[in-house]
Amino acid sequence: MRRALLDVGGKLTRRSSLITSASMVTAARRGNDDAFFLWLSRAILTNEGLRTVYIEAMAKATARPGAEATLVRVLGPKPSWSDRYWKSVVSVPQSLVNASKLRILVAKAPWHQIEIDEADRVLALRLTQAGHFEAVRQLADGLGQGGLRPVGNGNIVTNPQFARPSLLPPIDWQLASSGNLGASIDVKRKVLSISAIAGARGYAARQLVELTPGNYRISWNLAANNASLERNVLTARLDCAEQSAAGAAGPAPIDLSVGLQHGNIAVPAIACRWYWLSINVNVSDVSSGFDAQLSHLRLARGDGESRGRE
Repeated sequence: MRRALLDVGGKLTRRSSLITSASMVTAARRGNDDAFFLWLSRAILTNEGLRTVYIEAMAKATARPGAEATLVRVLGPKPSWSDRYWKSVVSVPQSLVNASKLRILVAKAPWHQIEIDEADRVLALRLTQAGHFEAVRQLADGLGQGGLRPVGNGNIVTNPQFARPSLLPPIDWQLASSGNLGASIDVKRKVLSISAIAGARGYAARQLVELTPGNYRISWNLAANNASLERNVLTARLDCAEQSAAGAAGPAPIDLSVGLQHGNIAVPAIACRWYWLSINVNVSDVSSGFDAQLSHLRLARGDGESRGRE
């Protein structure tokens, strides 16, 4: 009888906070996620005073198994509060994987929400930090209409010619910005510009790549304000991104010298699938620093076999 009365009340009015709240509780007790999320979305629209609370509740409930299949009907039409939901759900660690599945679903027909925004970039970074590497790759593929796949010809690197801004770090380039080290993509000149002063250390730019053990060949084209750079001031590195392989010896770094150059990298047979490909800086405390421009970067299997994602 109680359920029947709530159903009738819900049909008569959608603005009763009492009916909405009771209906949500009833749906939750019955395990009816369709009804629960429907009533929760109505509550968000009709109760401005509790809107933030309800959005946070939806963000937490996104962690439920299969929640993305239900939520796509709620978020697909892009309700007025959807931006607040995406900003909230990226702060709920247990909801990250389902949130990425949901984001992929709303990018498909009939919703076509394919434009990449700041919430998507935060989601990709949080997934990576939590070690959900396959999920972040699937997210990039789901939003891949903007060129988030490597260019082919065996090249594993995304955006290797720096012909556009970075769309979705760290599948695309994640750029450093600090007091003594900065990197930016100059789309007009199609270069990655790196500026470093005395004491600068760390990555200038990096991206997540999927690799199997074997021999790889790396090539690049580098210009600098000096005719040459000090050895190992600017290097290309491959470091395992997975916590399970933390401390395992990775490939030796490659010194990035000025000009059109190439080198070989041997990826060892360790239990690691996901690597950071980084352009690293190491400037001594007494150096004057440097400005450099990288206009090309290619990483491919060196044995004639392309196993990267093309």
